[in-house]
Amino acid sequence: MPNNPRSYEEACRTFRWRIPDRYNLAFDVCDRQTMAGADGHRTALIVEAADGRIDRYTFHVLRLLSNRLANVLSAQGVTPGDRIALVLPAGIEAAIAVLAIPRMGAAAVPIPMDLGAEPLAWRLADSGARVAVVDPAALPALDEVRHLLPAIQMVLTPNGGGPGCIEMWAALEQASDSFAPLVTPSSHPAFVFYPPDGGGKPPGAVLPHRAMAGGLPAVEMSMGFFPQFGDVTWTPADWMTGEALFRAVLPAWHHGVPILARTGVFDPGEALDMMGRHGIRAAYLPPTDLALLTDAASQRPHAMPRALASGPEPLSADLHERVIRAFGIHANEAWGVLETGAIAANLAGLMELRPPSPGRAAPGLTVEAVDERGRPLKAGERGILAVSPNAPGSFLGYWGDQVTGPARRVNGWLLTGRLGHRDLDNYIWPEPLTQKETVAIIDGTRVRLEDVEATLTAHPDVAAAGVIERPEGELRAFVVPRGPAGAELADDLRRWITLRRGAREVPHRLEFMDALPLAVDGSVLRAELLAQPLRLDAPVAADRWRPRRK
Repeated sequence: MPNNPRSYEEACRTFRWRIPDRYNLAFDVCDRQTMAGADGHRTALIVEAADGRIDRYTFHVLRLLSNRLANVLSAQGVTPGDRIALVLPAGIEAAIAVLAIPRMGAAAVPIPMDLGAEPLAWRLADSGARVAVVDPAALPALDEVRHLLPAIQMVLTPNGGGPGCIEMWAALEQASDSFAPLVTPSSHPAFVFYPPDGGGKPPGAVLPHRAMAGGLPAVEMSMGFFPQFGDVTWTPADWMTGEALFRAVLPAWHHGVPILARTGVFDPGEALDMMGRHGIRAAYLPPTDLALLTDAASQRPHAMPRALASGPEPLSADLHERVIRAFGIHANEAWGVLETGAIAANLAGLMELRPPSPGRAAPGLTVEAVDERGRPLKAGERGILAVSPNAPGSFLGYWGDQVTGPARRVNGWLLTGRLGHRDLDNYIWPEPLTQKETVAIIDGTRVRLEDVEATLTAHPDVAAAGVIERPEGELRAFVVPRGPAGAELADDLRRWITLRRGAREVPHRLEFMDALPLAVDGSVLRAELLAQPLRLDAPVAADRWRPRRK
């Protein structure tokens, strides 16, 4: 994009796509930073461990390490088009894996660390992954379902492992650091992304090498015409999601900008300290994390970043105002779904911010509301938001193309699956997602209550289970045990769900009942469960109701 255009209209008028037909993502974001006079010894990655240790890695080091991993995978028979699963936290292992797999023409299947064995097994089986690179913390979930995954030929584990695993760093030491990137078409598959939540059995969206470049206009605009001199960037988003990779990590490396990775649970107070220590000038934060960071910043001194970007869900007017009061700058937005990439954005100073609209179509793209036949509607008319044909950031389709997903091409338009409209000034207005009664939002993540109930019922000591979402945003489970029940069984059920579904799906409150209220068709009457008072004799002390002290 042009640097600091005078208006949004000028940015659109002067923009031109420059994505070559032959384009390898790893070469673009890594190797190119070490060639043709570029200083490959610039810092590309800063890793801060939970114990405070800080490691820095240059583009040259990332290239050599990813070359070694590509050679390790090639020696195991991985060929272009094969799928490699990644279950890794933010850090050096994730960085070299994300670069090595596209480098050799294979497709990475990133899977968030907090998913349990059941959603993990679905993603590995559906994608047909041949190799899995798994952090030791995720090995218990993998071991639980390993017998169901005959396609997995090798498991690489950094800094540890177990039976049937190969220690990743030991394998890298034996490999060559020379590997020529495959000259791939820009449309060659590079990633297979599944939704970050563990609900159901969703299809995997296949994104090509050009997808990151196709979303750059919206990302660069939302981050204040990124990059600017001296930028260091960071995101608390899980690196195993498309949002983190395509809105922060890969765009930063594309521009030769270092990115900070920090392990552990997101803590807004620690995040503010970390931003000051490392001079973070541009950051991408999902709305939930942005709200927490803003609340913490309003109560203490902190560093002032140059740009804050958020998305993909639109921000409320209240959160916009709180960000301005806390940081002295506006929070810009980049909007889009996984299948389209970032297709719309706003930028304070370049255009008026009109929350909850996330802005206008990014330069080079057209976003319209269309009807079911793909015909553009007039301004203000409600329809399905869609992006213009041949948008470079669009996905190639769903893996295996076995299901009808939310995003499909109709009359040349790629549908986002979101209802909304476009106004006369070309601002887009997505409508809020309507959640089913059986879907809860826990810490910003969708949780299907039926999945939690099924997992509880699968426990040998449970006869039936019902799960509801309390108004406080917590899960409350009611369990009918097969025998005696108490605190020991409650703790065992929590461990059972953590292993099979993930920590986010563990009910905050768990109570035992003699029988569940059922409808005529046998379904659980959730309204009656929701009306159940909190018990004084809940099996775990933390679950018991206590009167609020005055």
